[in-house]
Amino acid sequence: MLREAMTRLRELAKRPRTGGTEELLDALERLRAIELAIHAEKTLLIAELLANGGTWQKAADACNAQKQTLHKAFKDKVNAVSRICNDSSPEKVLRLMDLLHPQTVAWLIRLGHVEVQAAFANGRRERVLRRNVSAIAVDEQHAKRTRQGRPATGVQPQTLRQFPLPRRSSN
Repeated sequence: MLREAMTRLRELAKRPRTGGTEELLDALERLRAIELAIHAEKTLLIAELLANGGTWQKAADACNAQKQTLHKAFKDKVNAVSRICNDSSPEKVLRLMDLLHPQTVAWLIRLGHVEVQAAFANGRRERVLRRNVSAIAVDEQHAKRTRQGRPATGVQPQTLRQFPLPRRSSN
């Protein structure tokens, strides 16, 4: 199983044979994306473990890490995941994605599939994400027409809406 995982990892983060600067930088960026995905998955697994009666110590043992180190690295995001999952918001999946995969959400915002709105909660202004069902439907029709060989109409890449996106630290 470990050998299979390592083979898959090598496929995802192909090491360039030529060793040119651009190729090496590209490989490092792919590796960083894999690290972020692993961190997000570990966050979800720890949150699920704790929700099902597990402990930080058991999570640390499974990760071959010190409890304090694991707790310090993951507690804020695990707590945020737990709050989002216990919320009744219809868009909690988007909130989870925004927490764990902000680049994907930024891409969906640029496509117009997700709209950013402002709302007040507990006396603070917060960013609220909403699915843009009509934009998603237009893009689905566009994809369907393209697959059927008909000329596509609808949203074209050059007409994507541009939104100023706040910079987020990647932990």
